[in-house]
Amino acid sequence: MILRPTFHFTSRRIKCSPLPTRVWTATRIALGVSVAICLTTWNSIHGDSEKEDTTTDSESPPASGPPPLAGLRFTDPTDQSLWRQRIRFFGPRDRKELKDGIINVYSLARFDAHIRSASNGIQSLISVLDGDLVNHVNIADTVQENLWFHVQALFRWYQLDHSDPHPVEHIDKPHPPAGAIRAVIEAAITYTDEFFLNHSLGRVFSSQSKTNAVDGIRATSASCLVSALYEADVRLLHVASLGNMRGILGRRRETEDGKVVYDVHVLTVDHTPENPAEKSRIEGLHAGEDVIENGELFGRPYTRALGDGKLKWSPEVQSRLHKDYLGAPPDPKIKTPPYISAQPDVNTIEILPNDFLVLSSRWLTECLTDEEVVGLVGAWLEKNRDGLYGEDEPEKPLPQTPEVILPEDLPVDLKQDKSVMYRRWNVPKRFINVDRTPVMHLATNAMGGADTGLREALTPLPPPQSEGNSKSLGIAVILFE
Repeated sequence: MILRPTFHFTSRRIKCSPLPTRVWTATRIALGVSVAICLTTWNSIHGDSEKEDTTTDSESPPASGPPPLAGLRFTDPTDQSLWRQRIRFFGPRDRKELKDGIINVYSLARFDAHIRSASNGIQSLISVLDGDLVNHVNIADTVQENLWFHVQALFRWYQLDHSDPHPVEHIDKPHPPAGAIRAVIEAAITYTDEFFLNHSLGRVFSSQSKTNAVDGIRATSASCLVSALYEADVRLLHVASLGNMRGILGRRRETEDGKVVYDVHVLTVDHTPENPAEKSRIEGLHAGEDVIENGELFGRPYTRALGDGKLKWSPEVQSRLHKDYLGAPPDPKIKTPPYISAQPDVNTIEILPNDFLVLSSRWLTECLTDEEVVGLVGAWLEKNRDGLYGEDEPEKPLPQTPEVILPEDLPVDLKQDKSVMYRRWNVPKRFINVDRTPVMHLATNAMGGADTGLREALTPLPPPQSEGNSKSLGIAVILFE
């Protein structure tokens, strides 16, 4: 269920005002989500389990109302055909009929990663979430639907209503500026998290019994997020990041000697203690406290996230939860919360023909550098570009001895390799290009590449049993026209 506010964006009964004032008005409307959210039901968040997505690409959306949000979940890490079933096509694959500006959207999610998508033919929203919280409560659907609902409401507020006999004089162009879109995205994410945490406490403290104690326990888990909103009509991409997720844009170009290379544009901000800006911000807010040790914030690899009430609730609240509602003992080091927030960073970039976007959970960047991610997708595109618009071909058996690709062979300018997993596995990076989708291609090369034995060991190994050798993995690859 969408956390719908009790007000609506409207284009009527508003006096004419300059554009900067209207941008601020849109921002204030977005901030009002926090009040409206408190009036909504709790059922949409507190689903104990998510329903498996049963829709198919051939199903048509309902005639009215927002399009259904497709939940993409990875089921069996050993069955490659199931990975392929999770591919989503956002529109007709005929180049002449592409209305959303997207050729294909490919995705996979393993273990704690969840992927959500929505499109109305002009705007498209793809989100990747990772962490325990998405498994304990239905926060993935809630955040995605809130983002989608309020972004669409903003666009409707800027549209000319031709059915109204009264002119809408205050609108000088029927499209929200990028600043207003970023403000709405930021507010929707921030206040969804605020509602979730506050309402969790409300349910727990509403009774003297321990009936709802599980709600407080669930709210101590956390998830990180990266979301991408694409506007096909103006070719603008807005990427929101929260925590240690990653969004990377690859851009194809030809050098003077005719060589194809891909430029790398990182569109997300690392909200981690290893980021000097984040480290300074946290230490400045909590001067005199030892909040960051060994590159972690109280044992967390992130400085912003959804949930994690332990680093957001006051010591008094946590003491009460511990005393009366089965909560964990308060950490004596936590003195002046909140230490983390759910305020995302949102960046905007213009999309050029043949650009692609990779959204991923943290583990992909622990295995591969940003340049290697772009280079691998670029190499896959150079091999498979002719088939992007064609009909699906039957599965072909993998070659017995696939060609090995070294990092320096990728069509990208490499930088220093700071990834850690291949060093931990004590194997050199050697890649292959045999998979039918770019997400499978990235996953294959993140988990061993040409080292068949390593791949076979890591693929079925869930994080709790892997001794840190594998983690949850979520990847979405969006190919723009």
